[in-house]
Amino acid sequence: MLQELAIHDFAIIDHLALSFQPGMTALTGETGAGKSIIIDAVGLLAGGRGSVDFIRTGTTKASLEGLFDAQENPATEAKLQAYGVMDPDQNDTVLLQREIFRTGRNVCRVNGHLVNTTTLKAIGETLVDIHGQNEHQQLMHPQTHLGLLDSFAGDDLLKLRQHTLMFIT
Repeated sequence: MLQELAIHDFAIIDHLALSFQPGMTALTGETGAGKSIIIDAVGLLAGGRGSVDFIRTGTTKASLEGLFDAQENPATEAKLQAYGVMDPDQNDTVLLQREIFRTGRNVCRVNGHLVNTTTLKAIGETLVDIHGQNEHQQLMHPQTHLGLLDSFAGDDLLKLRQHTLMFIT
């Protein structure tokens, strides 16, 4: 769960600091208020594709920082250990940081350790799952049903297929 988010010089945002409480959080506001920009920032913080276009006009870099509760997230813990960025003093939280410079350079950190964007993404995708507007409409297309069922069933489906083939051949 995202606990804190800090954004500096990102798109139209000069400085923004948010704290989130447990439970659901809804971002509301008028068109153009910046809701999508906040979501874009979280996506970049989790390893999404960056661009110098995200840097606020007149500044040299955009900075993003997010503190996540990873207390009961074994996938995150496994990734942190695999990449050697586990913080033994703060094993229940993860700090993601990203700076995007006008030169196109990115500086990414996980728990204070420098990492590349691939590592940031591998860890970030265990912490963040962003769903866009109208994404649920994929369920209305029959051509997506088999893929969804396969991904839901995972290894169990493969085992069932192998078991069934034993009786057919």
